Amino acid sequence: MATLAVLAITGFVIGATDALTQPAVAATITKSAILEDPVAPKVAPKGYDITIVQFADYNCGYCRRMHSVVVALIASDPKIRLVYRDWPIFGPVSVEAARAAIASQWQGKHEAFNAALYAGAGKLDSVAIRTAANRAGVSWPRLQADLVKHKAEIDALLARTSEQAPAIGLQGTPAFIIGAYLAPGALDLATLRKAVAEARRNPNGPARAR
Repeated sequence: MATLAVLAITGFVIGATDALTQPAVAATITKSAILEDPVAPKVAPKGYDITIVQFADYNCGYCRRMHSVVVALIASDPKIRLVYRDWPIFGPVSVEAARAAIASQWQGKHEAFNAALYAGAGKLDSVAIRTAANRAGVSWPRLQADLVKHKAEIDALLARTSEQAPAIGLQGTPAFIIGAYLAPGALDLATLRKAVAEARRNPNGPARAR
């Protein structure tokens, strides 16, 4: 329970007004803007009752470690919706990987490609990105076409994430919004499950002292 208390203390609460309660957050950085972005890839099972937003960079070692943890969580809990918010902060190759991953959703390959990008050892480069695409069954010509066709949408999504992540207090990847809580940093599976349970118990965040 000590870990959950830390999550509650360090997290932000999403208020009924739909605006995040961090003082520095602009009025335009809202719950719906982050959780319901129309371009961000999502896994949304029927009847889900909680949303997790994952901020990640494919060249972040901690994000790579977290991938298997998130996969295990989703596999064990069919009522979690996962929203992917690529925040490529480790340079041009991170941007290249993020753009390719986002574009792969238009051929229904995002989940497989996301997993393949995290499966490799060490830092990604352009060759490793294409290798991951081949491993995931992504059509490379279709991917290149979608990168051109959806360029404005992809670039706008990345720009929104780059604005929203620092505005809610994030300083790096990985980071998670779990219901009404913010959990910066890597978590083990047990802690992530506890955080989900806490978020379900308190969908509006911890009660505030009056």
